[in-house]
Amino acid sequence: MKSSLLGIKKVMACACALTISMTAFAAAGVGAAENSSSDSSVVESENVKKKDSEINSAKGELDELTKKQAELDKKIEETKGDINAEEENQAAIEEQIDTVQQTILTLSLAIEDTEDEIVGLQNSIAEKQVQIDEKREEIVSGVSDFKQRLRSMYVSGNNSYSEIIIGASDFYDMLMKIELVKRVAEHDDEMIDGLLVLKRQFEADEEELNSEKAELEFHKAELEEQQAAYGNQKDKLQELLSQSKRNIEKLNSDKEIYENNLAVIQEEQAAFEEQIMQLYKDRQAILDAEEKARKEEEERKRKEEEERKRQEEEEKKRQEAEAAAKREAEEKAKREAEEKARQEEQQKNNDNNNNSTSTDNNTDNGSDNDDGGSTDNNNDDNNGGDSGWDNAGTGTDSNGNSIGTKAATGNTVTSQTTTDNDAYGYVEKSRFTWPCPGFYNISYGVGWRWGAYHKGIDIWWYGIRGANIIAADAGEVIYVNNYCPHDYGKSYSCGCGGGYGKYCIIDHGDGYWTLYGHSQNIIVSVGQHVEKGQTLGYVGSTGHSTGDHLHFEVRVNGVAQDPTNYV
Repeated sequence: MKSSLLGIKKVMACACALTISMTAFAAAGVGAAENSSSDSSVVESENVKKKDSEINSAKGELDELTKKQAELDKKIEETKGDINAEEENQAAIEEQIDTVQQTILTLSLAIEDTEDEIVGLQNSIAEKQVQIDEKREEIVSGVSDFKQRLRSMYVSGNNSYSEIIIGASDFYDMLMKIELVKRVAEHDDEMIDGLLVLKRQFEADEEELNSEKAELEFHKAELEEQQAAYGNQKDKLQELLSQSKRNIEKLNSDKEIYENNLAVIQEEQAAFEEQIMQLYKDRQAILDAEEKARKEEEERKRKEEEERKRQEEEEKKRQEAEAAAKREAEEKAKREAEEKARQEEQQKNNDNNNNSTSTDNNTDNGSDNDDGGSTDNNNDDNNGGDSGWDNAGTGTDSNGNSIGTKAATGNTVTSQTTTDNDAYGYVEKSRFTWPCPGFYNISYGVGWRWGAYHKGIDIWWYGIRGANIIAADAGEVIYVNNYCPHDYGKSYSCGCGGGYGKYCIIDHGDGYWTLYGHSQNIIVSVGQHVEKGQTLGYVGSTGHSTGDHLHFEVRVNGVAQDPTNYV
């Protein structure tokens, strides 16, 4: 009986040991799983960071492209419908097409990344869902086992060590029971600890799962936005391509119209150049005549001055001769008077000597102690008079010599002229200032276009219509054309002003002219002197003008120059 009971106890001890070993292995499995899960999380975290970096980079590029598109959209809208800015509008459209295509490509890559992110999140969520379900089952099973254990303990009635010890049949049985209770207690503690670990892992996995589900929903919404933006960009690209096609067709049409009218345009230009050169010749003839008249006047004045000086010299000599003769006559009369007085004195003395009686035997020798009279050698001070200015304004010194004229010649002082360009920070590069303050964009420069040569610069920017046209430098207005009723954009020449519409030309001297074309109105007149910065008229679109702008030329001796070398 004892042998049988001992065998049962040994079996129970082995079973208990087996149970504890399995629990330990299970715990070890949990730890290994935790370590494996930790390593996997590190790798996954690095992959996520790398993917997030790529996505953020794509988002940054999309933001830059969106900003650039907005700027180009504004430029396209502002140049739309402006004939003068057709080429600029087309260039902006072409640049926008490239930008939209780049945006579409970037969006496509971003969509792929987002889709990959969604697939990765979905797989991760599925895996975590399986892990969570397994942990839930494991927890449920563990709790069930623990409940069964408690139930068995309750049924067996072995509630304390004292009851187990008292119920032992011998000392060996007591030791076995104490060891068994100890093992069971450790097993229970490990089971509870394992359940708590599983609970914490379950809660962490569940929280991570919920986070990934939220992230998944965010990426799904983001994907929808990207797909919508992708569709919009595709539509925008199609519209830009259509608009570009229309622009190219219009530009080709304008070019065809221009080339068809090229003969007329060239004829107008030739006539205008002939007119300019004739104006230059006429102007030069006037200047030559004025120069000749000026030289003749200078020569006349020089001869008059020489004659005046000669007459002054002769008058001076005559006055000197008269003064000398007068002095000589006065000296002669003085000498004669002195001689007469001396003779009269001598005669008187002789008479006195003849009438006197003397008993003295001394003989009067009649020696005359008179010095013979003294001559006043003082000259008259009035030998030319005070120096001063004559009626002609001629000055003389004390000797009667000419010392110049009274009229003084003033020096002309040129001061720095302030223009409206100063308010915009414009810095002048020559004697000329910018002719349209506040508008500094050159839409077309000097050069060939569609078979015709453009001889100036076209100044254009948004809102330029009606802006002030100012004189680039002081000068004289030598030509004004103020007739042209065709103040609107057109791809042909109305013929007014040789294609320049309402315009004026200013002569600045030294062979420099400036021309201001396509004005709404010119408010100065021929022969008028204008100061640097003075308003000449207002920007319009008269003549052969595709839109509101100022055509500005600089000419030297009638020949057109590149204005960008001067302004």
